[in-house]
Amino acid sequence: MRSYVKTRLGLLPRINEAWNLYHSHTRNVGDNVRQLLDQARIAESKLELLLGKPVKGLKMLEIGPGQQLLQLAYFGMHNEVVGIDLDVIAQRMNITGFVQMAKQNGWVRTCKTVARKMVGIDSKVRKELLSQLGLHSLPNFHVLQMDAAKMEFPDEQFDVVFSRAVFEHIPNPEAVISEMRRVLKPNGVMFIALHLYSSDSGCHDTRIFVGNRETLPFWAHLRPEHESEARPNSYLNKLSLAEWRRVFEAEMQSSEIIPLCDAGEAERKELLRLRSQDQLASYSDEELLTVTLQVRWRKPMEFQSADPIGMGLQDSTMHSLDLA
Repeated sequence: MRSYVKTRLGLLPRINEAWNLYHSHTRNVGDNVRQLLDQARIAESKLELLLGKPVKGLKMLEIGPGQQLLQLAYFGMHNEVVGIDLDVIAQRMNITGFVQMAKQNGWVRTCKTVARKMVGIDSKVRKELLSQLGLHSLPNFHVLQMDAAKMEFPDEQFDVVFSRAVFEHIPNPEAVISEMRRVLKPNGVMFIALHLYSSDSGCHDTRIFVGNRETLPFWAHLRPEHESEARPNSYLNKLSLAEWRRVFEAEMQSSEIIPLCDAGEAERKELLRLRSQDQLASYSDEELLTVTLQVRWRKPMEFQSADPIGMGLQDSTMHSLDLA
């Protein structure tokens, strides 16, 4: 797998997607940046609770920082931060960067990135980010192209490993969690937030994200009669809430798994209507109304991935959003 956006839509859906993404990125830039920074501050508060101290002076790793690097900038103000991504993230546009992106990311991802930079979206976001953080320039951080399932870091390098809105795009989340555990220091913490597939927007159809779903029914991707109408704009592993619980409980025993029933009022009203028609009967309200699943975990001081005879993981002490 090269880029997580390596998925086929067809020409007209791609044009529609590009139009939707343009409007989502250019409309209310200040509000968009503010919301993302608020999410970073929420993650920071959760990390402080897990660590028992401020998130300052730490070595931090972000899995999948995305193209605009807002969380790296936020945490980089007071920490040593590194971001890794399966895609090449070119912070400056040049021929070498373009060739690297085209080779690794594919033409769809590369064209999106080039177009975003050419129309000035990235520069507007960066200007707004600096303004809201009260900075004149971005803090120092490192961005590396690396497969999170095969990290090149030595063992026990980071105090914090975190990820937002990435795990739903990973084909082998168990391998990534195993690597996250390996590079995490004893007593270090993980924080993961992912977009649950069974939510209405879990299909990653950009029409939903920009509030212009046209005739797309709610939860179309979960209803066989409407499934073909949904247009996912990226690879999705489609794991259910129950499957995610099994993954995290197996890989991060005693972790904290928190489904946030954060769907909007429109989804809640529509679900009541669909329930009256015996629709979506195989899904619980929790699955359908949870958009964000949070996972928190603290690595024990003497963590061991498996015992000598392969009996499994030891207990740990605690259990733990990028439009293309």
